[in-house]
Amino acid sequence: MNTILAQHVMEHIARAEHILLLTDERIDGDTLGSTMGLFHTLTNLGKRVDVFSPKPLPKTFSYLPMIDIIRRDVDVLAQPSIDLAIVCDCSDGAYLPPVLAKMAHKVPLISFDHHLTNPNYGTINVIEPTAASTADVVWRFVKIAEYPIAPNAAQCFLTGIITDTQVFFSANTTNAAIKAAAELVRHGAKLQEIIRANYVNKSTNFLRIWGIALERLFADANFGGIATVVTQKDITDIGATPEEIESIAGVVSEFLNAVLDETHDVIVVYRETEDGAVKGSARARTKNVAEIAERLYGGGGHKFAAGFKVPNAKMQKATDGTWSIIGTLAKGV
Repeated sequence: MNTILAQHVMEHIARAEHILLLTDERIDGDTLGSTMGLFHTLTNLGKRVDVFSPKPLPKTFSYLPMIDIIRRDVDVLAQPSIDLAIVCDCSDGAYLPPVLAKMAHKVPLISFDHHLTNPNYGTINVIEPTAASTADVVWRFVKIAEYPIAPNAAQCFLTGIITDTQVFFSANTTNAAIKAAAELVRHGAKLQEIIRANYVNKSTNFLRIWGIALERLFADANFGGIATVVTQKDITDIGATPEEIESIAGVVSEFLNAVLDETHDVIVVYRETEDGAVKGSARARTKNVAEIAERLYGGGGHKFAAGFKVPNAKMQKATDGTWSIIGTLAKGV
């Protein structure tokens, strides 16, 4: 991490009296882990801190210390005393303008992220595309700043690292991520609790959807790999919850990317959503799926792990067993 850039962030934090932390609107372990890790770190420094999320929090992450302090009411944004905002793991910042417009006045915005496609929308941008997770980036900043680290913060940061690397299973796992995990365990993080909450104790609905996804594998010409589909009808028939559905795409794509032979470089999971869109999650071993997702569907992410969302669309099956997106192709992740 650039120490000059870190010093710039430290100066803003030192001057701030009331800090607003923002999660990404795509709620996952990394955005929650990095955000809540910062919350515990900054409150330990004596700072007044509020946390806002634009979307409901998955029950999976209820084990995170003090996660119930995260607010969803927009009144938290309008507090005139807020003098600094920090957002974690928000790859494009697309949802932020209407959120920030609700604030009493404009304040500096610090963006911590690790997505290659981040356009540097913050006042200060701490972006490390080679990092395994945003929590990894924030943790290195905390170390440079020499802020005290408590077990609660360590648990949150480790959650971000573990979930974005699929317990060091995915291609984006780095030596730095493994080193960070070891450091955080020494600071009191409970690795087994994170693994149990995120990768064990799956519902029967989750497993039934997984079975459908495995049965429906087909060759995907757009990405040049193997793909599968979960339709809205599947979801309705099984009676799966939104949380069960949200978690399936990443798990299936990571699993298939790991177990399929070397002739299959790319895995894509397409999923119809309740609001009439199609979301996609792509994983690869060598191919730049972020470039393909951005070119085809306006998506983005990391070189070997990307996502996209196509509004006003659905999946259609051809007679040869392949599937394609039909509808309006518009940008969005």
